[in-house]
Amino acid sequence: MKLFTYTALLSLVCMINQLHAQNGWTRTKNGYYFQLSASHFATNNYYSTEGILYGSGSKFISNGLIAYGEFGLTSRITGVLDLPVLMLNRFSTTGTVAGVGNIRIGAKYRLIDAIPLSVQVDLDIPTGNGINYATAKKPNALGIFEEINLPTTDGEFNVWTTLAASASTSDGKTYGNLFAAANFRTQSFTNQYQAGLEIGHLFFKRLYVIGKCRIQNKLVSSKETHANASFLYGEGTTYTAYNLSLLYKVNSRLRLVGALADFSGAIVSRRNIYDGVTYTLGVAIER
Repeated sequence: MKLFTYTALLSLVCMINQLHAQNGWTRTKNGYYFQLSASHFATNNYYSTEGILYGSGSKFISNGLIAYGEFGLTSRITGVLDLPVLMLNRFSTTGTVAGVGNIRIGAKYRLIDAIPLSVQVDLDIPTGNGINYATAKKPNALGIFEEINLPTTDGEFNVWTTLAASASTSDGKTYGNLFAAANFRTQSFTNQYQAGLEIGHLFFKRLYVIGKCRIQNKLVSSKETHANASFLYGEGTTYTAYNLSLLYKVNSRLRLVGALADFSGAIVSRRNIYDGVTYTLGVAIER
């Protein structure tokens, strides 16, 4: 089997994270937003740590069921929870493995009441040791059924710190967000940074059309990589990603969500990542 396995998890997780806006606003006290969404990702295009495209390997397929929530603890502090409830990973040549993804829990603090500027700290908690083997559907030339690691969790703790600012027009129909974030990793993995923007507009009083772009790169440039995990857990993963989302307001509380997301090399090159489109559908309630 020609499988580039070790960043399979990261490709879908990167896209899922784009669904949830990084913005300067916080929820009102006891206000909330809860979303449940399903995502599908499939591709055989893999970019190596050197940025070389390999497109002839087995197709990697990942499906996820993701719960996301925000709750206003006070007028300036919002609690945030991001939980991949179920991740299903496989190659076209293997069986499927299942598991829970990393739990991301944090809090957002609004720095100034009059200005939508906030800082958010999230703890990214693994739900396993990063080992989950899928078995090949057919034996190799020696009659052996090979196994390949397709983890649903990366097995290491991360701490994300995000600064975000937002603005909107006086009628509230158009808004924009800017953010910058740093990921401080454990177990000697390379720290990362992300930056991005989001622009949205309300059409027909019910439909938000939202465009997003983000980049990810190493926080400090280095030729050295983790001795045991140059691929596993996204070590050295860089990319430019973009997303087109639709949010339809069914009524005062119920929302329907759909999104298409993909990677490119427009700003930061694609390295150590599977490149393909992620499709997402979800339902949300808000107050």
